[in-house]
Amino acid sequence: MLVWDTSPILHAGRIDRLDVLGDIASGWGRNVTTAAVAQELEREDVTVPEWLGVVHVDGLDEIIALGEWLQRVSAGRRDRGEATVFAWAEVHGAIAIVDDKDARMAAQRAGLAAHGTLWVIARAVVAERITCAGAVGFVDAMLSSGARYPFGYGGFVPWAEAQGLL
Repeated sequence: MLVWDTSPILHAGRIDRLDVLGDIASGWGRNVTTAAVAQELEREDVTVPEWLGVVHVDGLDEIIALGEWLQRVSAGRRDRGEATVFAWAEVHGAIAIVDDKDARMAAQRAGLAAHGTLWVIARAVVAERITCAGAVGFVDAMLSSGARYPFGYGGFVPWAEAQGLL
């Protein structure tokens, strides 16, 4: 199960390719995001797609976890969505999908399964849910919408190979 932060959904929405992101994510079974992330997306005029469930971080265990994650990763208002993603992922045994490298590294140091969008895309290439060419086109379109990745246009495959993902 994957729980998604704002950035991948926002950028896929900006390029009108939430369907592609949904296809890429479909191999993971259930895909969710938190109500806090849904609110962030709404402020950006991006609608949460049908393939992505919206969950609330309001159970006792979730609230306790949220308090801990807010202390770990929240430097400002925009980090609160990440904290809800991490809290929900921790309580429910999900994999957090967060593109902010510092937040993701903090989550991994705390023992949480956390990866970025590029990891999900690479896993989809390996599982043959998208071709390498399709992945490059999708990632390049995400770059054109303002996504920040550790390479430029056309760099997804070499980067993923260097990371041992392909």
